[in-house]
Amino acid sequence: MGASTSAASATITSVRTRKNVKTLTGVNDDLFWYARAVEKLKQDALDQSSSWWYMAAVHGIPASQRQRTAEGLQATPEPSRQDVATFWNQCQHQTWYFLPWHRGYLACFEEVIAATVVSLGGPDGWALPYWNYSDATDSQARFLPKPFLDKNDQHGGINPLWVDGRNVANGQVELDVNTVNLDVLTETDYEGSAASGDPGFGGLSTGFHHGDTPGVNGGLEDTPHNHVHVDVGGWMGDPDTAAADPIFWLHHANIDRLWEVWVNRPGSTGNPTGANWRTGITFQVHGANNRVVSFTPGDMLDTSKVLHGYRYDDISDPFAQPAAGPSIAAMTPAPSPAAAHASMVAFSQPNIPITLGENATPIKFDPQAHATAMAAVPSVPGRPHRVMLHVEHMTGAGRSGSYQVFLRRRGETGQGVFAGMISTFGVAKATQPDSHAGGNGITSVLNITRPIELLRRDGWNGQDLEVTIRPTRSAEIAHAHPETRLNIGRLSIYYS
Repeated sequence: MGASTSAASATITSVRTRKNVKTLTGVNDDLFWYARAVEKLKQDALDQSSSWWYMAAVHGIPASQRQRTAEGLQATPEPSRQDVATFWNQCQHQTWYFLPWHRGYLACFEEVIAATVVSLGGPDGWALPYWNYSDATDSQARFLPKPFLDKNDQHGGINPLWVDGRNVANGQVELDVNTVNLDVLTETDYEGSAASGDPGFGGLSTGFHHGDTPGVNGGLEDTPHNHVHVDVGGWMGDPDTAAADPIFWLHHANIDRLWEVWVNRPGSTGNPTGANWRTGITFQVHGANNRVVSFTPGDMLDTSKVLHGYRYDDISDPFAQPAAGPSIAAMTPAPSPAAAHASMVAFSQPNIPITLGENATPIKFDPQAHATAMAAVPSVPGRPHRVMLHVEHMTGAGRSGSYQVFLRRRGETGQGVFAGMISTFGVAKATQPDSHAGGNGITSVLNITRPIELLRRDGWNGQDLEVTIRPTRSAEIAHAHPETRLNIGRLSIYYS
């Protein structure tokens, strides 16, 4: 198992800087050495804690060797049963530990890559780049960086950053414009509240591997995190294979960076302060030299003190200057979810199968629940502070994709008002009875306060409503596979 150490550094000699991959040329820089290190580590055996395949398995790995081989992963040799139980399949999703666990995981990965770079004759102090796909100043930000797209390197060999099976069209992997939406940064609180119907920025209070929750995505985990995974596709589209794709690490570096952006934004209440989050759980991941690194979420708060220490070259607020266009959440002040109490006022019939094409589902409002909720609103009569749409208990199988959600008046034709996106990243795994979700699937929550207000201005009577769900390109690709299916347990609307 190796020696053990804490992820919190006592003395920092040199804090490294993680840079936007678009600023790197691939010539003797962090991107160049990343490719060389990936190439080297892919040659190491699965049972070696610093091998590419072992580090990916820490996030997730198919259970059977047959499945691994079918996915193009290294299938054997396996480490000991104790190591598999302790270190593999440890990713935290639909939990408020999503952000700190992945921060520690990335730091250990960064340490392994940095040590590999030095062993290859490269410089000390290597830092993991990030992919800022939401950069409004870069018209190419939503495209997979070219160094990850070309099958061959400049010498004609296989490019170690390329993997087969991504969602390539016209020679590009392009993220949907709604995938990179950053409205979640306007959330006030890290911790959400089941009573408010809002998962907050970082998720609901949970235990390890969220076995005691209904599988609700936190705000940042939902968008952009989940949607980027399924838009890229291939290995990235499944939690059990995602970390085998070299772009996974740059994607998660950006999610980690956005956590820093949020913490430093005006209006943010910051990270949880309670011991149940900060010190109530300890994670273990291998770093360099087979060393076991132990850390708590509280160890992950200051990036300059996480292992070797790092910072980002840019944590500026994307909403500090006028954006290119309006966004739903940013146009609606977001009260603290912890201070609000939500009431379910409308719901659909259960068990909604989602296929290709438009799925129109009527939502029925309960008059008594609606009246009670409105009586509890202390401000504008007849107008809730916040309206949340819960897409409950999504279950299914096969490939993952994203879907656009629209609202329209009952019986109306046309597209309706855009309400947001839902992703099925992790749904297939959460559908399995022996999964952390116990087969109950995943729930996504959309803030539909602004779309509801737009419908009111357009004459909506506040009672009859339809939700339409339409597949994006990633979902169309997923449904091309015969094993893909998706079912939504129920749609419900909460007022607070």
